[in-house]
Amino acid sequence: MHAWIRNAWERKGIGGKALWLLLLPASYLYGLVIQIRNSFFSRGWVRASALEKPVISIGNLTVGGTGKTPSCLWLARELSERGFKVGILSRGYPRKETLPLIIGVGTNGLPPLQLREEALAAGDEPAMMARIYNQTVGVGKDRYQTAVELLRKHDVDVFILDDGYQHRRLNRDVDLLLLGHDSNGCMLPSGPFREPRRALRRADYFLLTGEQEKWQALLPEGGKARCFAGSLRGVSLVGFESGRWKEYPLSVLHGSKILAVTGIADPSEFYRVIGEWEGDVVDALPFPDHHSYSSRDWQEISRLARNAEIILATEKDILKLIAFPFARGKLFALRVAMTVENGERLVQCIVEKIRDKTKALRTA
Repeated sequence: MHAWIRNAWERKGIGGKALWLLLLPASYLYGLVIQIRNSFFSRGWVRASALEKPVISIGNLTVGGTGKTPSCLWLARELSERGFKVGILSRGYPRKETLPLIIGVGTNGLPPLQLREEALAAGDEPAMMARIYNQTVGVGKDRYQTAVELLRKHDVDVFILDDGYQHRRLNRDVDLLLLGHDSNGCMLPSGPFREPRRALRRADYFLLTGEQEKWQALLPEGGKARCFAGSLRGVSLVGFESGRWKEYPLSVLHGSKILAVTGIADPSEFYRVIGEWEGDVVDALPFPDHHSYSSRDWQEISRLARNAEIILATEKDILKLIAFPFARGKLFALRVAMTVENGERLVQCIVEKIRDKTKALRTA
């Protein structure tokens, strides 16, 4: 995310405040359009498509930075451990192609260049979930048609709708809403909110990943009983060797000179984990979210890497970087995972919803 827009959202300095005021009229217009759209769905004037499988939506109210993808992976793992076959549905931003694309599982036998091209074609986050975390992933603008195509090729018991809170054209059985550090409610483009805070009322459960005290004061009646706390933690480092992913302990970071390469909306957690393990960030290259790395970027990274022992990227970035000829054993990704306080209770609530939907479909 560009620093100037973040300064405007946080109203930092004279320039940030001036830009915020300049963008404010557009935010009122955007908010009006969103309210009209939401009313069409809430009144049934626009109907959502329903799948014959349970759908769990994981989303947020703001742009970026709340941990949606790690939360999808956390829930997919928890449901898989309980015997459910999980399919993840994703828009695949910034993918332009509208037709559904089903991404295979794993990386065995796939060359780095093919992995990079797939990440560019499908979107880095869907490719990461499929190729690094071995999830079954369907990518497409129309998530209903994508789910139908995925069911044609794979056996799925439950769908997880990634970044699905605003995708109201697909009916869902559970809405899990992530609430991060931004809580002021200011709408795009003068703030990070994609819809007003009153949309909190649509959620079944809340996962607070930042500003917990502020959000708890804003939750609808009975919301605190459906509220859970989540946080990201560093798990390991990941490298790609001989066509396979290999994990390394985080202790490798200790005292190492690191070039940090990020193409994510908010890299603050990335740097926090490095700091926890006393890594020495000698240089940093922050790129825009979902950045497509070019040969020029590779040359710049290589130049700065001369002063570093490790090039450290995110997992969704490494899929696009492994195609470039970096020195062997120098490029790693930082693996992070979502941890949920009292997560067993949240998973059990979701499992009950899945079983209720499955039972209703069988008796219909």
